[in-house]
Amino acid sequence: MNEARKRRKAKQARRDAQRQSRVQETQDETPLLDEVRHALAGHPIELLGMVSMLIEATKPDPLALLPGQPRRDTVDLSRLVDSFIGVQVPETTALLAVLGELLDDTEAQKRCRDEVSVRPHHRPGWITGLPDVDVHRAVRMTHVLGDGDEILIGAKLPNGKELTCAAFIDHHTFSVVKDAFVVPDSIETVVNVAAERNTDPDTSLVDMDPADARAWLEHGLSQLPVFTGQSETWPGCRPLLHWLTRQLPAGGTPYQSPEWDSDDLRALCDDFFASKHGAPFTRRRHGILLEELLSTGDPLRWSVPKIERLFDDGFRSSSEPLAMVLETPDLLKHFIPFAHARSGMRDELTAEALAAIDAR
Repeated sequence: MNEARKRRKAKQARRDAQRQSRVQETQDETPLLDEVRHALAGHPIELLGMVSMLIEATKPDPLALLPGQPRRDTVDLSRLVDSFIGVQVPETTALLAVLGELLDDTEAQKRCRDEVSVRPHHRPGWITGLPDVDVHRAVRMTHVLGDGDEILIGAKLPNGKELTCAAFIDHHTFSVVKDAFVVPDSIETVVNVAAERNTDPDTSLVDMDPADARAWLEHGLSQLPVFTGQSETWPGCRPLLHWLTRQLPAGGTPYQSPEWDSDDLRALCDDFFASKHGAPFTRRRHGILLEELLSTGDPLRWSVPKIERLFDDGFRSSSEPLAMVLETPDLLKHFIPFAHARSGMRDELTAEALAAIDAR
């Protein structure tokens, strides 16, 4: 066999291998493409949620920061985009179009948009209109004890379809966004249903300045993900929440912790020790311990989660002798009724807090 013939056979072999690779890639993509076709036939939230989960799968595993924790595999973003660019069908065009909006990686976003711009495939109007989504209202569901807030943001797509994202912010953990989910209903519907089902007199729903909602959510989303949990929807919808948050107006006021300055805190402690509630204790012996207990959060509001967190973590950092720290439960059982009387908390909330101390 001469050299020219050998080169022709080698070239043909490479073409055959590349063709087989493309066939295999298309076969591997089939389950995903089937899911995309199904999503395109439903509410936009289905494809938005799918793309959000794909993006989240490309993020570093936050548990990798902790020793001894199981780690999940991550997907390379560039390879993910390459795989969709390499299969030119309507389904991957839809994926690339949505990726081009939800991604926060500028380079990858541009690659997606450039590819979509040269493809002939039809895209639903709601996809082409994603840049014009209207995130028009924010509502805060809050509890008087201040453990956290649920921020509801409502969005309307250009085709008239609406969706609402609910994000829970945990104020005991750096005001991080700890969970979120999205529903295919208007925020008006979601708020009305929540108000009708709310049987807790200490929980209320109030409209929130959209710019403030953005500031609260941006802060919560910027915290280390290691402090969040996992649910059926979280952290899968994190990129979708990021995108919706970016559509809100900027310039809002971030969440302000209700922590007191040292002078006000000392004055509160003085008032307690001078009251009938503080009679069993003395300022000289118990003053430093009480100030340490009140050093984070609102000293006038005590919830079960706050007490549990204090007992689990707070005692480790106390500068007081162990014998003094062991008096903490009794000290709190006298201070909490004093604090709740000052802040106007219901007796039932005080009873729940005292029961949480007894349970430790």
